[in-house]
Amino acid sequence: MALRQQLRPGFKIFFLGIWFEKTVHSIGLGFTDIVYGYAVARSQNEAIDLAHKKYRGKGIPKIRKVSASVARSQNLSRYCFPEKMAGIRLGATTH
Repeated sequence: MALRQQLRPGFKIFFLGIWFEKTVHSIGLGFTDIVYGYAVARSQNEAIDLAHKKYRGKGIPKIRKVSASVARSQNLSRYCFPEKMAGIRLGATTH
């Protein structure tokens, strides 16, 4: 039986756009200055903070801008690899 994840009360899934100051290599996208992802957070500002934390590190160019908007689907089972979403450990439960 597969484990199911669901959002904790007060949390939402946000769609992220992360713009970098320099080009990065992204699997599936090639060389680009923007990548897309998701965050599980209580607010848009928290989602933006989570994106900054996730993409800060060695070899990653400085972030120029992050946008976050509430995702159309709030059902975690509709997403591939929800475990890779920023903030998933705080904002979701496993059943």
